[in-house]
Amino acid sequence: MATITPRTRAAGAAARPVARPLFGGFLARKVIVRVLLWAWLFLFLLPVVWTISSSLKNRADLYQATPSLVTLNPTGANYEFALRRLRNFADLYRNSIVVTLGAVIVQTTLATLAGYGFARVRFRGRDLIFYTMLLLIFVPRNVALTAQYEVMNGLGLRNSHLGLILAFSAGLAVPMFIMKQAFSGIPQEFEDAAKIDGCNRFQSFWYIMMPTVTGAMVVIAMFEFIRVWGEYLFTLTMLDEQRKFTLGIGLVQQFASSTIEVGEFTSYGAQSAAYIMAAAPVVLFFLGLQRWFVRGLLSGLKF
Repeated sequence: MATITPRTRAAGAAARPVARPLFGGFLARKVIVRVLLWAWLFLFLLPVVWTISSSLKNRADLYQATPSLVTLNPTGANYEFALRRLRNFADLYRNSIVVTLGAVIVQTTLATLAGYGFARVRFRGRDLIFYTMLLLIFVPRNVALTAQYEVMNGLGLRNSHLGLILAFSAGLAVPMFIMKQAFSGIPQEFEDAAKIDGCNRFQSFWYIMMPTVTGAMVVIAMFEFIRVWGEYLFTLTMLDEQRKFTLGIGLVQQFASSTIEVGEFTSYGAQSAAYIMAAAPVVLFFLGLQRWFVRGLLSGLKF
């Protein structure tokens, strides 16, 4: 019976590396994917880049015949105008910070406590209450706007920052779900070891459980910060006094009510500068907590 032997190289012949095609290998695919992702990212960031560029232009550059994304004569005059000439810009900023940070602190605290209770404490009707609260995810907030107005008015919480903080913090369905999933992913042995060492339930929660789910708490805080900072309809409905307006309402009303044309300043450039400064806290908040974001999101969305 004939046997088939594999082909061998000639004696003494030097082994030559086999050349791999560039555009068919892993490196080429990786480069193509990176280029496509950068192009896609630039497409989404183009409005932001255009706004930043417009905030650095004077009137001549803004209204030239051929628009340009890059300005050769950048100026900070629009930022100076927005800070000095817009009415109550500092007060609007302060109001937004107070309402947003207050809502973030209250909602994160309540969601953490509720998530721990639903995940670790056994009581009658626990699952029924939990899934009933989850049904609130499918109810749009604007549907109950009239009812919320009446409730806030009856409780004397309208036209107050405290009322806004409590109202924004009441949306606990999604944060509570994230925290419950995060606590459920912690092994029971951690809590049992704490009890053996003499910790009661609160000490076990404070020293063992809560530090473990810090990433999920950061995710909740970030989502709430972004939502409350850019909220417009609910805030406009609940506030009547201009001195209590937040940044979004104050800027929109000022720029929509009049056209700003003073020297080198234009309403378009001043708006761009004001909105860039308004968005800066959200960007800084995310950059400061980004290393916790992905880890917390994964730990809080396990099914």
